[in-house]
Parts: sequence; structure tokens; C-alpha cells
Amino acid sequence: MHSGFEQFKAFDQDAIDNKAFLGKGLLTMPVLAVGGEKSFGPTMASVMRFAATNVQEAVVPRAGHWLMEENPADTIKLLKDFLE
Repeated sequence: MHSGFEQFKAFDQDAIDNKAFLGKGLLTMPVLAVGGEKSFGPTMASVMRFAATNVQEAVVPRAGHWLMEENPADTIKLLKDFLE
């Protein structure tokens, strides 16, 4: 439990680090922003557009937060298509 909660404890430092990285400019390489249909969905792409200029949106159907566990076939296909 302790280790799991450490992720949330790091949020303040993450915000500081992210602001410094964004000060250097947005990412220009292709970025695949994947959300689950029952969770973040297209919101993942909206968030990533704050950090990158070349964002491709993908939504995994019939999945929530745990994409690979809930719909591995569609998740793998999205990733393979993006990487090809």
C-alpha cells in the first residue's frame, strides 16, 4: 500500500517537472493517446495535446482503466497499427 500511495505523493513534483519540460517546447514526435471507452476515452488525447503537437487519438472499446486486462486484442491492434 505504501508504494502505491507514493505515486500520489509525487503529484506535486510531477507538476513542477512537467512545467519545466513544457517550457522547452511541445513534443513533435508522433504520440498515441489511448483511453478506455468506459474511462478516459478521448480525454487522453485532449490532455496530451497540451504536451505534443502530433497526437493520434485512440479509444479501446469495452475497456475502462485497465486496457490490456479488459480488452487485450483491441489494445494490441491499436498499438501495432500505430507503430507500423
